[in-house]
Amino acid sequence: MLKAEDFRSTTWKRLTQTLEERLQELRELNDSPSFSAEKTALIRGGIGELKRILSLAEKASLSPAVDPDELSGVDEQGPE
Repeated sequence: MLKAEDFRSTTWKRLTQTLEERLQELRELNDSPSFSAEKTALIRGGIGELKRILSLAEKASLSPAVDPDELSGVDEQGPE
């Protein structure tokens, strides 16, 4: 499962930009009256999937920040 910090990376930001550009392209195609019902359904399916991927960041920001159990063993230092 992805965590909130995963969505702050430069990779996620670049991916988001690419996905948003593709989403815009598909929306413009969807507005074209020249496509068949099947083609329009495929375009709408692509739009839905892109929106689902882009919404992952929102879902991660709504989840608890960190479960304390996840931190066990991280940076543990012995007695000083």
